[in-house]
Amino acid sequence: MSDLVVDAVSVTHGSTLAIDDVSLSIRSGELVAVLGPSGCGKTTLLLSIAGLLPVQAGTITIGDREISRPGRTVAPEKRGVGWVPQEASLFPHLSVGENIGFAVPRGRGAARAERIAELAHLVGLDDYTGRAPNQLSGGQAQRVALARALAPRPDLLLLDEPFAALDTQLRTGLRREVAELLRDQGTTSLLVTHDQEEALTLADRVAVLRDGHLEQFGTPEEIYQQPASDWVASFVGDVVELPGQWRGGRVLCALGSVEASAVGFTPADGDTVRLMLRPEWIVPRPDLLAQAAAGADARVASISYAGHDAMITADLVDGPSVLLRMAAVELPEVGDDVRLAVQRPGLAFAAATLP
Repeated sequence: MSDLVVDAVSVTHGSTLAIDDVSLSIRSGELVAVLGPSGCGKTTLLLSIAGLLPVQAGTITIGDREISRPGRTVAPEKRGVGWVPQEASLFPHLSVGENIGFAVPRGRGAARAERIAELAHLVGLDDYTGRAPNQLSGGQAQRVALARALAPRPDLLLLDEPFAALDTQLRTGLRREVAELLRDQGTTSLLVTHDQEEALTLADRVAVLRDGHLEQFGTPEEIYQQPASDWVASFVGDVVELPGQWRGGRVLCALGSVEASAVGFTPADGDTVRLMLRPEWIVPRPDLLAQAAAGADARVASISYAGHDAMITADLVDGPSVLLRMAAVELPEVGDDVRLAVQRPGLAFAAATLP
């Protein structure tokens, strides 16, 4: 497999600048997710890498081969790029084996049959090669589409929201299986998704797009724990935002004096800032009830139970409501008085940058 380098690429879709000066470097064998809201340019980026849209600026390189630059586009079939679409798009008149074999390079019959059998085994469909596409479940059809995309041994595999049409339970299991398979095969892969959980749980790194711009590119932990902007913080996961005053590495707010890191600016003591916290960073601390200087008093207003965890809304005595996410092992009850504390440093953003 090969590295993929997208260097300062801009792409127009019709009269719209859909991708603006985007740069990504994806290592061989890496699975990278491209995450963003609808219309942010995710699919446009994939189409340009696949050779289906020309670039207006910048270059795209796979390994040591430059495949796109302004005025020059290598044909899609000569790029060594595989594609798994949102819908499996299997040929209805061909069997599973024939669908897989459609993408296997023509050659001696025995070698070709071996490759089809190898791919069917790889995706767990050994006993299905003689079936018609209409005899498959949605997950099985996507496995066939994956096998077909891997058949020519592509340098790069592009996956365009391949699990979006599946029900929740099937989607969760299949995407985990596919990620493990791609890593086992050492396949360099680019997965487009609008599903934050999918991006964070599957990818080695995540590229977050907004309005055609790259907002942040990093590991799932960096994207979630250290967002590069207030927009990324709000888009990826739940947030609690509180106004406060900056005091030498801490923010004085309704939750007390909270340690924080300033993001994107250098505040002076006394500056008004916005403190961002993840709900799981706020915890009830019964041991602090007698310490007026630590934490903040609150009353549990509601509990949204989700099985493995729960989201709790707590009304601060001297402030607004805040969200807490807790493991659903030992939950408070609605109406309970609690004292809340922040268990890890928060993130401070300039007040004017938040909506």
